[in-house]
Amino acid sequence: MVYRSWAEINLSNLEKNLKNIYEFSKKHIFAVVKADAYGHGAVKIAKFLENFKQVRYLCVATAEEGKELKEAGIKKPVLVLGGMLEEEIDIFNEYNLIPVISDFYHLKLIKKLRTKKIHIKFDTGMNRLGFYKKDIPEIVKYLSNIDVEGIMSHFPSADLDQNYTREQIKEFFLIKEKLKMMLKTKFKYIHIQNTAGTIYKCDFCNSIRIGIGLYGTKPFENFPVELKQVMTVKAKVISIKEIKKGSKISYTGSFTADRDMKVAVVSFGYADGLPRSLSNKGYFLIKGKKAKIVGNITMDMTIVDISDISNINIGDEVIILGEQITFDKVSKIANTIPYEIMCSISKRVFRKTIREKNETVINTCN
Repeated sequence: MVYRSWAEINLSNLEKNLKNIYEFSKKHIFAVVKADAYGHGAVKIAKFLENFKQVRYLCVATAEEGKELKEAGIKKPVLVLGGMLEEEIDIFNEYNLIPVISDFYHLKLIKKLRTKKIHIKFDTGMNRLGFYKKDIPEIVKYLSNIDVEGIMSHFPSADLDQNYTREQIKEFFLIKEKLKMMLKTKFKYIHIQNTAGTIYKCDFCNSIRIGIGLYGTKPFENFPVELKQVMTVKAKVISIKEIKKGSKISYTGSFTADRDMKVAVVSFGYADGLPRSLSNKGYFLIKGKKAKIVGNITMDMTIVDISDISNINIGDEVIILGEQITFDKVSKIANTIPYEIMCSISKRVFRKTIREKNETVINTCN
């Protein structure tokens, strides 16, 4: 098949990231594959990650995401981070999904679970989901004949606020000790650390939840683990035009040519996941050279300046995102975060998995 745009998912880089993070943390890995594995293709990423004993759980946001993995034959246990709704109980039971319990509403539903296995989430400072330490005596009343396999919390600012994060760790330790005492049990998995959080000392935790780092983006500039971007997004040139000085380009004429120019129209726009805020700011890579975006990005196409790049032809390959145009770099230009751009690469951008240096196509992610 022929595609105008596609994303190459480098499994070699994914494996390196996983192993580097594991070597740094020495903790069980909970691999986050929610949001279609941050746009990388959840089923294929999950099937690949199943091969690694370091990965103990695959984490999704919703029951439907878990169902997709199980129907695709995934054998690893799947943790549903977003809890459960009453109307989802049949999905949890049919596919043996494990819920994160973070609310008394959820606690009242666990008696309907077939597996009776849960992870309990505590709020130590995110103020989104989770119980508080004061809730523990009431929580315990619901846990007769329930396997509390894990307890967890979440860092909101591990990349920015070390003092706040260390206070969260202290609070989570106290929570763990109190719940352990009241339940008279030990927990198989204890996890609060995300990618950024792996740099903090948290000896009582034996697991980490890894999302952005798995896909090769550092949570902050000096993150001490080597990571390689897993996704490279490419598209094709579909037209080339000569533009006269003074001509306006694209919708609203937001760019006026200050000289005679040559431009290329690339088959990639905001419907493919390119932030419109990159208009007149961002750039693509053609034949190893930067081609600046000129004019407003449109739904299906983007115009770039190729005046100083020779020998460009229709059908030539353009790098939209890659090792030299990383999610991190692009997010700074677009005034957003790498997560948003990653998750925005749309379904119509064909995914294919590759090995090191694009030498072998393994299979497709769509």
